[in-house]
Amino acid sequence: MKLFANPTSPFVRIVRMALIEKGLNESVDTAFVDAWADDPAFLDANPAGRVPTLVTDDGVRLTEALLILSHLDATGSTPAVLAGGPAALSAAGIAIGVFDAAVAVIIGRKSAPGFDTGLVGTKRFRTMREGLRRLDAAFAQVRKPVVGEPFVQEPFGLPAIAAVTALDYLVFRFPDHDWRSLCPTVAAFRDAQADRPSVRDTVPRG
Repeated sequence: MKLFANPTSPFVRIVRMALIEKGLNESVDTAFVDAWADDPAFLDANPAGRVPTLVTDDGVRLTEALLILSHLDATGSTPAVLAGGPAALSAAGIAIGVFDAAVAVIIGRKSAPGFDTGLVGTKRFRTMREGLRRLDAAFAQVRKPVVGEPFVQEPFGLPAIAAVTALDYLVFRFPDHDWRSLCPTVAAFRDAQADRPSVRDTVPRG
C-alpha cells in the first residue's frame, strides 16, 4: 500500500495512527507530499489533491480519512478503530469537527488577510473552543477513568485517536492559546499516552 500524506495534516494523522495501532505501518510506503504543489503522481492518485490518499496493493485509490479507516477495518485487521457504538463515534465526530475548523483557519489565512477576525474565522475559533469543551465532557463519559488508576484506554480507537489529534493540532498551530485548560480530561489522557508509538511517532512537525 502507498499512503500520500503530509506530516502536519490531522486527517493524515488519524490514518497513520490507525495503521500503527493495527500493526500495518510497516506494510505501507508513506510518501510525504505538498498538497499545494500539484505533484503529478499525487494528482493521479487523487485528482482533488487532498491528503490522505491510500493506494491499495490492487491499485485502488481511496480518499478521505474516514473512508480509509473504514477500509482498514474491513480488511479484518484489529483493533477496529471505528468500533464502540454511537457514543464513541459521537465523541470522535466532535474531535474531528475541532481539527476540521482549525484546518479551515490555516487554509483561510492563505487567501484572506485578517481571516481570524472575520466572520468565518471567528466562527471557526468558536467551533474549536466549544468543541474542546464538549469533547472533554463526551470523552470523560466514554472513557470513564478510574480515580487513582492510570488513565489508559483499550482499545485505542477513533475517539482516542481523534481526541489526541485535535488537541495536538491546536497546540501546534495556535500555540498562543491555552487549549489544554478547555479539555483537562483529554489533556490528561494525551499526557498518559505520550510514549505510545502511534502518538509519539505521528506528532505534527513542520
